[in-house]
Amino acid sequence: MLLVNFSKVSKDFGGNPVFKEIDLEIIEGERIGLVGENGSGKSTLFKLLAGLDTPTSGVISRRRNLTIGYLTQEVDPALDQKTIFETVSETSVELVALPGMLSELEAQMSDPDIASDPDEMTRVLEEYGKAQERFEALGGYTLGHRVETVLNGLGFDASEHTQLVGVLSGGEKKLVNLARILIEMPDIVLLDEPDNHLDLYAKAWLEQYIQNYPGTVLIISHDRHLLDRSVKKMFELEDGSISEYAGNYSFYFAERQQRLLKLQELYSLQQTEIKRLEVSMRQLKEWAKMNSKFAGRAENMAKRVAKARVEAVNRPILDRDKIKVDLDADRSGKKVLEIKGLSKTIAGRTLFEPFDFTLLYGERVGIVGVNGSGKTTLLRTMMDIIPATTGTVKIGASVVLGYYAQEQETLPFESTPLDFVRRLKKMTEPQAISFLHGLLFSYEDLHTPIRQLSGGEKSRLQMARLMLTEANFLLLDEPTNNLDIASTEVMEAALQEFEGTVLTVSHDRYFLDKIVSKIIAIGNDGRVQVYPGNFSYYFEKERSA
Repeated sequence: MLLVNFSKVSKDFGGNPVFKEIDLEIIEGERIGLVGENGSGKSTLFKLLAGLDTPTSGVISRRRNLTIGYLTQEVDPALDQKTIFETVSETSVELVALPGMLSELEAQMSDPDIASDPDEMTRVLEEYGKAQERFEALGGYTLGHRVETVLNGLGFDASEHTQLVGVLSGGEKKLVNLARILIEMPDIVLLDEPDNHLDLYAKAWLEQYIQNYPGTVLIISHDRHLLDRSVKKMFELEDGSISEYAGNYSFYFAERQQRLLKLQELYSLQQTEIKRLEVSMRQLKEWAKMNSKFAGRAENMAKRVAKARVEAVNRPILDRDKIKVDLDADRSGKKVLEIKGLSKTIAGRTLFEPFDFTLLYGERVGIVGVNGSGKTTLLRTMMDIIPATTGTVKIGASVVLGYYAQEQETLPFESTPLDFVRRLKKMTEPQAISFLHGLLFSYEDLHTPIRQLSGGEKSRLQMARLMLTEANFLLLDEPTNNLDIASTEVMEAALQEFEGTVLTVSHDRYFLDKIVSKIIAIGNDGRVQVYPGNFSYYFEKERSA
């Protein structure tokens, strides 16, 4: 059944086009991934789907009585004084009101005056039956269990269910919003980066939930593994147009390359034909100057040239502008890092128990664990940014540390990108501008305080630091956060070519599988275990344990 239809929909902001006459259909039960470069209009498309914005032109048709749930970044401030459990439970006004209505009707049934009046008693029983049937249809009898299941799946411990929403972080509030939508169960769910702030286990749970969801799901995500496991169709937004692919992310990626190559071949054939026609047209025009009988043929040929130009496809862009990352560094000693008996306890809670670990030159190691398990703390303890509770950390000879901070706190927020890179390495202003252009910074960005830049731009500046300081031991805390897929793939390629040592915290399973060959896992009990192999190897071992 057709749920939503876009017909020739365009959207402009201040005269700048975002979409140009796009057509799309959303069918009941579909699982669709939406991808595109940052700024391509993905969130704008979701707002149009949800009815939160209107198109500049074109028509959007929706099935009658269609319900749509849209994951937003903010929780209504009015909910700050409610607990997490209450907030997620109260997704339906009708469902919230029904228990009170049932209690009122039960009280009426116990009233002697009503009990002695057969007609009145019949009326109350009928109302009670209807209310009970509606409560059951809305899932009222299983609501508590479903709320607990969703909250636990998204990483909220049972002890946290009674916390007030107002004390939560921005990321946790977004998870509460996600839980509310999943409990509400609308016909269409629009998930804009739902996996941000989810750990690896919550992501795996969300994948399964999306697969089993009874309605339709559209998801914007930079997590290629999530898209591979969750969706059966891909929409790509590019240059104001939308393209459709009948498969998951991996299918889309391969099919897109094939389409571009075929389009390039068609473009070349059409341009060759246009040039041939143009030569004939010019020749006929020259002949027409000497003999008027060629004038008609010249005119017809000119029409053929004009028609061929109109019908010709635009030159496909095979290689779009991407960031340039070159991680080059001198070799360090063989033993890069040696840990003995390292542990950390904060406010009486042991994040990780004492453990030993040795990291050798050239190794790539991933650190995994649930949110709050101490992954970032472990990295910062290794660098002596925060003190260890027990144990020692020894950095090897000729090791140059390069730290990529998840919260960007290592960046000088009042500085500009231009000043920042010139302080990292001596270079002329033109050299610095050229370097930053390689990271896709515009001229305006170069002179903007870092504080005002987007998360993706700040991430690219952290990569700039790694390159310019020529670090040979990279400690990366969620390096793919805030990066679009194209930039993440460039970083992956650079890390694969990097000859130094990498220790990374990440919730990006695709990234971990491509980069690391060893996993340090921090358990819920604080135990630290080391697994040979990539993340998929570790995850299978964990599931079979």
